[in-house]
Amino acid sequence: MLQLHDVNKAYASQTVLQNLSISFEFGQCYLLLGENGAGKSTLFKCIVGDEPINGGSITLNGEQNVADLAALQYQFFDSYTFLKVHEVISLFTKLLDQPANVKELYDILDLADFEKTLIKNCSGGQRKALSLYLAFLLNKPVVLLDEPFADLDLKKKKQLITYLRGEIANDKCLIIISHEIAGFESLFDVVCVMKDGHFIEIGSSKELQKKYVNPVFPGLEGVYFEITGQVLGGAVR
Repeated sequence: MLQLHDVNKAYASQTVLQNLSISFEFGQCYLLLGENGAGKSTLFKCIVGDEPINGGSITLNGEQNVADLAALQYQFFDSYTFLKVHEVISLFTKLLDQPANVKELYDILDLADFEKTLIKNCSGGQRKALSLYLAFLLNKPVVLLDEPFADLDLKKKKQLITYLRGEIANDKCLIIISHEIAGFESLFDVVCVMKDGHFIEIGSSKELQKKYVNPVFPGLEGVYFEITGQVLGGAVR
């Protein structure tokens, strides 16, 4: 279990995460929802150790070495710009003691189509695909995905969702930030809504859809609207 207890994070005088506590269980998929600036991406960076926390604790099964056991798929991948895609993959594979077998994901993301392209010449979607592939190649029990469905066509989204279900069945803990949820709400076991650096609602997907019913927006989009007064991606009231 990944546990956060009273986590605080601030940049200078700006508080980004406030007394944030939650437990993430293995074999579950969590969806983080919230407007831009709610603290979602900062939370991810704190979990993997990219950003230090100013208070509280982040532990995995009671241990503090969470950064070594979690992988983050970055929304924007800007590293190794003068290497080709296949060279980056080869580098990561050689550096890892036990890289995961992710050939299926390689095919889903069509990496072979641009594997000889320099990172600096890759499109945003291609960089996203590479980052997503590397996150699973690292073979970590906790995987954090930041807008993984963006820039994918409908076929690839469906294939990716099937792949993610397989990873969950293999007892991984997946935590996903996504504005694209319509049509595949069943992927998410638990929904966490953030605002101003803390959670304002946490519950199972089924529980929240029973609790918050909206006649205009179906499913979890309606849940989000009823909680926040906003549509995913923009304010309404």
